[in-house]
Amino acid sequence: MNYSLLLCLPLVFLFISPGNADQASDKKKESDNVYAPLIDQGLEVVEFDVDVDGRQVPAVIASPSKEKIHSDPLLLLTIGGANTHLLPPNDLPAKYFLERGHRAVSLSVPSVASSLGTFGEMAAEGPDPTLEFIEEAQAVIDYCIVQGWAKPDRIVVTGISRYAYMAFRLMAADERLNIGGGFAPVTDWRDLSEIEPMKDKPEIIDLRLSKFADDLSGKKIYMAIGNHDDRVGTLSCCQFFLDLNTANEKKGLSRSLVDFFVTPDLGHRCGDEWYERGMEILLNTAQQQD
Repeated sequence: MNYSLLLCLPLVFLFISPGNADQASDKKKESDNVYAPLIDQGLEVVEFDVDVDGRQVPAVIASPSKEKIHSDPLLLLTIGGANTHLLPPNDLPAKYFLERGHRAVSLSVPSVASSLGTFGEMAAEGPDPTLEFIEEAQAVIDYCIVQGWAKPDRIVVTGISRYAYMAFRLMAADERLNIGGGFAPVTDWRDLSEIEPMKDKPEIIDLRLSKFADDLSGKKIYMAIGNHDDRVGTLSCCQFFLDLNTANEKKGLSRSLVDFFVTPDLGHRCGDEWYERGMEILLNTAQQQD
């Protein structure tokens, strides 16, 4: 059974006057075409905007049909760039959750979607642009909870590459997020070629994830990175893993909280099997908390 794309009416009517009804209809048709692969699978897709201090933060959520949704569904927050991570090529985490009856919401990070150099310049000049993203992501989470799409203790967050960094920073800042994964994650911005001109600035150095290890202690984390990833730095990821374990051990917590795989993949990529393994670990962890 196919489901039409639903628009989030309370927010849409805030921004679209009756005189723009044709424009709204055209936008809906365009969205229908974009998400047709999901709708054809029987998924319900809702695009919505959340207002954060006058900034309209766009997001999109996919849910299994009433017949297929889990009795107590989890919400996967998958963080991406200009394009949604509910569709290929970066849809593997969302696909894993959706196929098992859980919801997935995709949130974009415009500040790092196109130019890492620009992000670095923003970070070097201050304040940390990640803080704005965290505020926006938390507003999206709040909205999903109000809509009944999520419960505070049943949210998992994931990201790929630079967006894995954002996922971990969000986890560090939000006590509701205790389970998350990063695939080929950026862990130290100094490893990126675009950051080379400013890598010695204290503001850039302070972006490294190891600085937030204490805030991430006690949380379930999965990471996978290729053993020759010169793009984002395999060794920096290994250091972050060590720092996470040190933070956990200081609190008397188990090393099993962090699952870390250095894979045989060449370059800046993770094979599908590492997405599958990671999402299985994260989903099982979340379900064991029931």
